Amino acid sequence: MPLTRRDFLKLSSLAAAGVAATACSEVSRQLHQSDLPDELLLADPTASPDGLPTQTGSAAGLPAIDVDPVWRLLNRAGYGPRPGDISAARNLGLAAYLEQQLAWEAIDDSAADLYVRGLTLYNMEIGELVEQEARDAAIELASVTYGRALMSKRQLYEAMVEFWSDHFNIYVRKNQVMLFLKIVDDRDVIRPHALGKFRDLLWASAQSPAMMAYLDNVQNNKGEPNENYARELMELHTLGVDGGYDQQDVQELARALTGLHVGRRGRRQGQLVFNENQHDTGAKVILGETLPAGQTVQQDLNQLLELLVTHPSTARFIATKLVRRFVADEPPASLIDRVATTYLETDGDIKSMLRVIFLSEEFATAPPKLKRPYTFMMSALRALHVDFSPGRRAIRGLTDWLNQMGQPRHLWPPPDGYPDVSVAWASNLLPRWNFSLALARNSLPGINVPLEAIVSAAGVSTSPEIIGLFGQIAGGRALDPATAELLTNYVSAGPPNNRAVRADLEDAVGLLFASPTFQWT
Repeated sequence: MPLTRRDFLKLSSLAAAGVAATACSEVSRQLHQSDLPDELLLADPTASPDGLPTQTGSAAGLPAIDVDPVWRLLNRAGYGPRPGDISAARNLGLAAYLEQQLAWEAIDDSAADLYVRGLTLYNMEIGELVEQEARDAAIELASVTYGRALMSKRQLYEAMVEFWSDHFNIYVRKNQVMLFLKIVDDRDVIRPHALGKFRDLLWASAQSPAMMAYLDNVQNNKGEPNENYARELMELHTLGVDGGYDQQDVQELARALTGLHVGRRGRRQGQLVFNENQHDTGAKVILGETLPAGQTVQQDLNQLLELLVTHPSTARFIATKLVRRFVADEPPASLIDRVATTYLETDGDIKSMLRVIFLSEEFATAPPKLKRPYTFMMSALRALHVDFSPGRRAIRGLTDWLNQMGQPRHLWPPPDGYPDVSVAWASNLLPRWNFSLALARNSLPGINVPLEAIVSAAGVSTSPEIIGLFGQIAGGRALDPATAELLTNYVSAGPPNNRAVRADLEDAVGLLFASPTFQWT
């Protein structure tokens, strides 16, 4: 559709007023990111030139607003509300809703479960999986990932699956079998322990064939140790870079992990193998503790993991990462202290740590946090109650958008996982704006956006009412009068069923979902 001068001026006036990003793909093709005014990045034109909120204590450069605590919880402890979720959560109360989400196994998730059971490759054992086509396996892993996030009622659980998938990051393109191994890792390591004890998750990850292959422990042999997994086990999985270990500890830990391999052929292909012939059985000293000589691979592994999982540095490192993800890019030390203490008191119980976080004053008063691309996409799809068809076109289409936004799942090459701070994402917003318009125009392949059904169910009929409805959906509160007026003036005069009016209303909805109101929570 050619962009008329009138349309361009209308969109530009909205952007200049700080309502939202342009969100229009035709405009985006004519603008470079460096040409965009600051108002396209934040609703507050006094924000920093790089488009990020300026931190002042606990406040951000975004306009001060009263955030509904239930709205914030559903947006940060999941992938945003679907129609009806907010009222249901309010009826329960914030604390009761949180407890419901923490008790994830008691939540009836039969629709999502049925969807996953309908897949074939995802449920295969590794010996059969490796015989399949990689492109088919990639589609099924993405189908589970997207489908669960969109359909599951266990939203906090799915958010924690993503969190731990980043924490124990595995890049699926490292070699030809990594994708297949990651499917098993997702199914048998991350998901069973996402809301359990950190020790169980760490033990499972340390015996994951995918992790051993990704971080090269398959090449860790007696007399020729490979330090890669040993280093990342301490730096990224447990103690943290400032956790009190040194290079000698890395070397000793690598010796303790020798012989922890993955079968390459036959019945053991893709399975964990304890290769005692390649295990260094000499004594090791790690963080001041001695692993005695003569122990097996499993004995050394159990002792070193117990040492790491109970270490105070691990408690603080995990607490810091959780608080950064769910509360603030600059996590408050007071909350980190309490979460770390909870870790030590509960033997690393993930539910207990999350309870401290989400019921804290620091969470209730947290500064705005920019949604990561994956959360942005899933929350937009959920907010508009999309009819998700798990066909190849839909999966490939969403994956293409995530590639443009910079966060395709399981495709982060370094072992540290996708960044959790706003600065990592704020310079690549154009794909989000284009996605918002495509979504509002119902032009995403394999996905149906029921805009008319949403309007009909709400009983609204005029353009101002429709704009107000979707403003409430996007922001969790009524649009301020100035924004409502600007968007209403953007829409052509006439009834909503008029083709030109309908197109303008779709663009207005796209603007709302591209706006800072939706992207910052």
